[in-house]
Amino acid sequence: MNTTLWIIQGILATVFSLSGLIIYLLKNKLASKLSWLNEYSPNMVLFICTSKIVGALGLILPVYFKVLPILTPIAGFGLATIMILAIAYHFRKKEYKDLPAAILFLALSLFVAFNRF
Repeated sequence: MNTTLWIIQGILATVFSLSGLIIYLLKNKLASKLSWLNEYSPNMVLFICTSKIVGALGLILPVYFKVLPILTPIAGFGLATIMILAIAYHFRKKEYKDLPAAILFLALSLFVAFNRF
């Protein structure tokens, strides 16, 4: 089970950190493809992207270094919260094609959070 958790944590950390970094660095080019970038202020976009990156770090570093490992499930719940908000946004905007990925990442984040608690 520990190996499975590490694999899922690695995948989630990679996905969330890269998405946060790429979206923030290329937000002007991605604005036509990601409708939410046009609807939120630059500060909110920065907050969302930073939250993804910090959450990704929180999935790996506390457990790996055995320093405050309680932060790992907290990071999992934080990323799950981001995904719940993303699901609500996509559902409200009728962007149903984006829902399966968001639901998958929500489920994986919750899986890590509950099993590392």
